[in-house]
Amino acid sequence: MSGQAYKTDGFVSYDLARWVAGLKYEDLSPGAIEKAKLFWYDSVGCALGGSQTEDAGILLGHHRAMHGDAGGDCTCLVSGYKTNPVDAAFLNSHMIRAMDYNDIYWKADPAHPSDLLGGPLAVCEMKGLSGRDLILATVVAY
Repeated sequence: MSGQAYKTDGFVSYDLARWVAGLKYEDLSPGAIEKAKLFWYDSVGCALGGSQTEDAGILLGHHRAMHGDAGGDCTCLVSGYKTNPVDAAFLNSHMIRAMDYNDIYWKADPAHPSDLLGGPLAVCEMKGLSGRDLILATVVAY
């Protein structure tokens, strides 16, 4: 790289990043907090069912075969298996989506934003953050 500085302001991504970086839990409306909690209830329920699918078992088995019980900072839902944040995010997101029952948000948008929740969960656990931080990250993800 030439060391040239790039202009970033004026782009939508810059404005969005600045908004996200400045957002605090206290900025959230009670309705947004309640919706985020509902998204988590739905996602945990989906993960419970998804953990019983054949493909979730294959993924976890493959991961264990590759990494053993080396441990890590983050927990895989249902199994309690500890691993690194990237793999925990992937395994948890897969369980949330495995049965394609998620998400209660679909009436507003046919997307499945709960696919994103494995990442914030892993980061919050790895960093020892609070449930409020997880709710904030959930609102940002959605």
